[in-house]
Amino acid sequence: MKPPKTRFSYVYEDLKRRIVSGQLQPGSKLPSSRNLCKEYNVGIATIKRVLDTLKSERLIDIQMRQAPVVLSQNLKSPDGFTIFEQRDSILQVYETYGRLLPYLLVSAAHSRPIDTMPHYRQAQKAAQQGITPESWKALIALTRDILSASHNPLLCDLHTAFELQGNFSYFLEICAPSLYIMPQKPSFEPKAIMEVLSESNPVEQYYHLQALYHDMYDIISETFTQMSDSIPQFPPQVPATFEWNPLRGKDYYYTRIVHDLTKKIGTGIYAAGSYLPYEAQLAKQYGVSAYTIRKALDLMERRGYTKTQNGKGTIVLTPDQLNTEQALQDLTTKQDALVYLHALQLMVLLAHPVAACAAPQFSEDDLEQLAEHLNKSGIALTNLFQMILERLSLKPLQVIWTETSRITEWGFYFAFYSQGVEVIEQLNDITRRAYRCLCTGDNTEFAESLADSYRLILTSAQTYMVEKYNFTEALSVQVPISF
Repeated sequence: MKPPKTRFSYVYEDLKRRIVSGQLQPGSKLPSSRNLCKEYNVGIATIKRVLDTLKSERLIDIQMRQAPVVLSQNLKSPDGFTIFEQRDSILQVYETYGRLLPYLLVSAAHSRPIDTMPHYRQAQKAAQQGITPESWKALIALTRDILSASHNPLLCDLHTAFELQGNFSYFLEICAPSLYIMPQKPSFEPKAIMEVLSESNPVEQYYHLQALYHDMYDIISETFTQMSDSIPQFPPQVPATFEWNPLRGKDYYYTRIVHDLTKKIGTGIYAAGSYLPYEAQLAKQYGVSAYTIRKALDLMERRGYTKTQNGKGTIVLTPDQLNTEQALQDLTTKQDALVYLHALQLMVLLAHPVAACAAPQFSEDDLEQLAEHLNKSGIALTNLFQMILERLSLKPLQVIWTETSRITEWGFYFAFYSQGVEVIEQLNDITRRAYRCLCTGDNTEFAESLADSYRLILTSAQTYMVEKYNFTEALSVQVPISF
């Protein structure tokens, strides 16, 4: 098991990267310590240590009873040579961004009128000035507003990852070649993008945005071509791994083990009535201590999925409704439930770009292998997901697909509620439909079938949470429409 970062290192590295990249501007204030604790799911001692470290590096200033302020003297933009060394990785970031953002924006833009958003007037005014660093800053701020209007925090968090690892501030505000190339593609400008965002027809809006952000990729690609003319020797590429950890401080060893065991129970690998491997075997399997295993098993038992019996081991149970209902009354579990539903919403939005990237990579042998999985018991979508993952050539897209799916593994409700068997059959029918589309080369319908799979899980989980436990907050998560 790959070790997660410590809570300190994760918060420190994330905040520092946001400051150094310019995503947090000089002179701006950081969120309060209380809000940082909430955002990163860590204690006040961790936040205080992070802020003290950033202050010692002269990245922020801290005054008594005031929010920390970002300083400017240590902010350095990356030089062209450093950027060029990561050309291949950066181009993959922009290609992935261009594939995903139209879906995310179209879904979020209809949650609230665009002209009521905080940065709309600023973006509108700046856009009249043409292609300038100020107009791009305002447009990106408006983009964040639109994604925030969806009330799905994963969308804004994902956009931040793109901003940082795509070096948006460098290409849109500093890099001379890109600023020269942009006017040559007049369709890709803040004013044109704002006009598209104001459209009411989601289908037209999507296709227009898709074309615009394809132009963005072409601009960045052409920028690298021009940069190469000024670099005497082509530097070797330094691979940069795309990083996105939406769980932030929640990605502890024991919770990852709970997610994995829950998934295996829900998919039938560990059936009700069977015994889990012994603690020592699980510790060796996951590469952790026996203490961590006991902590994971304790949480599994409290949720009602297992029961540890002295001298016998840990038996898999079908959770009773009382345990699950009590879990939903817990505030932390309620928050986890909403994150789970938001992840399912994002999986629906990811389905089309993911399918478009992966479907052409399926061979005849792959289809035969998938057909064998479809004939086995369990949830066929699990096997289809893994095969898609292995065929995603865009590394950022692979990371996003993986990390979003990991959150959905929390959904132990779906695997066990009383209508679960019926819904799993419906889900398997959709997966078989997706398989037939792959066989006939109908990649568009394959993508829609994949999206339908996660729509079904989302709506079923919402219905269950509301009807059985009156968890009405679940209805705040909108089911994305097909367009």
